[in-house]
Amino acid sequence: MPDKNASLESVINRNEKIKETVKQAANELTSVNEILKQGKDVKIPVPIIKKAITQNKEVEYKVAKAADDLHQVNTELSKEVAERLVIETELSDMKDDLADVRDDLSKSQTKEEETRNIYFQDALTGLPNRVLFEEHLDQGLIQAKRRGWGLAVLFIDIDNFKSINDSYGHDLGDKVLLMVANRLKSLIREEDTVSRWGGDEFMCLLLEVKQEADVTRIAEKMVNRIAEACEFNGIVLSIRVSIGIAIYPADGETADILFKDADAAMFKAKGTEKREQGYALSPGR
Repeated sequence: MPDKNASLESVINRNEKIKETVKQAANELTSVNEILKQGKDVKIPVPIIKKAITQNKEVEYKVAKAADDLHQVNTELSKEVAERLVIETELSDMKDDLADVRDDLSKSQTKEEETRNIYFQDALTGLPNRVLFEEHLDQGLIQAKRRGWGLAVLFIDIDNFKSINDSYGHDLGDKVLLMVANRLKSLIREEDTVSRWGGDEFMCLLLEVKQEADVTRIAEKMVNRIAEACEFNGIVLSIRVSIGIAIYPADGETADILFKDADAAMFKAKGTEKREQGYALSPGR
């Protein structure tokens, strides 16, 4: 592809040479005029007159050539300007196209995020849903096996939730679910996961567990925090939950076994002997 800058520079250089030629011709024409002025007062020798005529013809030729060269330069310059205008227009169009592409990509990314949110988030609470929780658990088990970590699965069920819906309606029931979701989320670390499993059931995944006591301490905090009185449109409720705990690797090394043990431990926590505590470890303990 030709270098447009070099081409334009060549045109500009030629224009400068034409200016020098015109300047030189003007000086020579001045000399001829001086000679002719002298002819009015004194007799000028024939050789000098011939030389002046020849010089005058040379000046005429230079002027004519300079005019032709200047016309050619102007033509080329106009062509260069036109080509640059075309390039500027193309660049402007490309910028517009790039802006459109960026806008389309942004809309596509937003749509992808919205689709992912619909697929992976619970619509009511905004928590990860069952699909995303299972994905996090699978990833957590891989890391735990590789690095020798422990992890814990907590199955959390709201006690007597059906009676709340029956007594106060589903709108208040939804507010209770939101309250429980927010209180659970406030008690875990960023790397841990709280999920709405479905209905009035929640799941919690705790990573990098070092001691069983760390898990039971968090479970106790969850039970106590959720049990704190809350008011909904003038109705004061104290919500209780039952939590079942399964710990990797002591209670199982696969997701299915951990789910099963945590579920069984949750029903164990609902038993009369564990009712006051509110949580229980896997029944296999």
